[in-house]
Amino acid sequence: MIPTGAANSACELLNTASQEADLAPAWYLRAGEVLEACGQDRAKVDAAARACYAEVRNGYRDSKECEAMP
Repeated sequence: MIPTGAANSACELLNTASQEADLAPAWYLRAGEVLEACGQDRAKVDAAARACYAEVRNGYRDSKECEAMP
């Protein structure tokens, strides 16, 4: 069992990393799942958009695809 304070700190750290770091697309998607478990309602949707832009950055997608996402 993880103490509540430690779990909250881990959720905050993961949120910060997913917003500020340049990460692999799969990392964003997994982080979105975890952040949703942390109580962030739109975490998966936001993670999908970040993953899309990571694929653009890596040359695998066109940014117009990402712009069309909800």
